[in-house]
Amino acid sequence: MTQKVRISACAIALAAGAVFGASRANAETTLDLATSSPQADGTTALFYRTDLQPTGTGVIQPFVRIQAKPTESGYNTDGAIEFDTKDHTGQNWTHSITLADVPIVTIGGVQYREFILDINESTAQSNRFLSMNEFELYTSNTNVLTGFNTTTHTFSSPAGNITNLVYDMDASGDKLVRMDYSQANGSGSGDMFVYVKSSLFTGTNPYVYLYSKFGNPDGSDAGFEEWATRPASTPPTGVPLPASLWGGLSLLGALGAAKIRSRRRSA
Repeated sequence: MTQKVRISACAIALAAGAVFGASRANAETTLDLATSSPQADGTTALFYRTDLQPTGTGVIQPFVRIQAKPTESGYNTDGAIEFDTKDHTGQNWTHSITLADVPIVTIGGVQYREFILDINESTAQSNRFLSMNEFELYTSNTNVLTGFNTTTHTFSSPAGNITNLVYDMDASGDKLVRMDYSQANGSGSGDMFVYVKSSLFTGTNPYVYLYSKFGNPDGSDAGFEEWATRPASTPPTGVPLPASLWGGLSLLGALGAAKIRSRRRSA
């Protein structure tokens, strides 16, 4: 067995242990960017640690800002904001975006849509981490969605809106992404790239909504978290996950889904 094959086999084994270990403990699977980057949710999204600089006006375009302690959540809209979303008249920190605003990046021959997260946490050794527990993407025919139901994944207003759930980080099992604020250069520098397969964005709905939730077990304890896009993009620094690991994670996801269906039938 060559060294490259052994490394891939070990990676698959470690992934299997993480997935099934989390299942046995009935807990979220941790995608730990504080330890290594990139991390994969399975087969549809990649999470990269970054220290993107600068992130000022003209470099990135923020579209939703969230702030609360120790947990926080929110989403972008031109309608009435809710949860812990922040905005002030004239600041335009939170607003609608269209799919055309979200750049396409090719990684390993696959096209992804790129989203940037800038976090603001304490620099204290014990408080520098932040957990992202939920990350969901929607498309809609309207720019003023509001009344979001986190259980049904629907928006109540405006009536008759056409909205599709494009991506849910927890669709194949509960996950969290753990970040280390000390690995970037503070406020004003990006902390994470999220890459979601472009092929998931089907249909003709032009508006894109991003809902995220943070704080468990690593709580927010300082400034705001902010999602943004940038007008032009290149692949991030780092090596994408090998194809063998993608295959191993796909198999694990299928086995896990089958196990869940079997439990439901026997319940």
